Amino acid sequence: MVRSSRERREQFKRLARLTEAQAALGWAIILILATLLGTIYLLQTSRIATTGRQIQLNQEELDNMRRENSDLEKRIAEAQSLDRLQSEARRLGFVPARADDIEYLVVPDFPATAVIPEPIVEPTPEIELPATMQEAILQTIQTRLNDLARGEAGE
Repeated sequence: MVRSSRERREQFKRLARLTEAQAALGWAIILILATLLGTIYLLQTSRIATTGRQIQLNQEELDNMRRENSDLEKRIAEAQSLDRLQSEARRLGFVPARADDIEYLVVPDFPATAVIPEPIVEPTPEIELPATMQEAILQTIQTRLNDLARGEAGE
């Protein structure tokens, strides 16, 4: 079968149109992917910048609070100074006590010394001394294991 030149030309035109459509579709896919990747990149960059700015603001707030805390500690120390307390007491009308201004109250039946109870001494159990070195080692290991089971550290 011999094809006519006209059929060949039409077939060639269809192939050319198909190739152009494939190329256009390929470029469209590439452009869509590039746009998608660019959008993802911009979103991530924006999030990173926003997070960085938030960290910076939080750091500034922390620095301000530390500075304020330091100022408050300084004011507390100044308010508790002995010189300031004495001058404030004088301003309020307090005067230093003289020996003849001090009165002692005697409370009847109040013990002059506190009664300290005797410590309770528990009898120590008698320890059997091992007869051989092997028994001494076994007894030591057993004691350490018992201490370990109770949660005590033996030295």
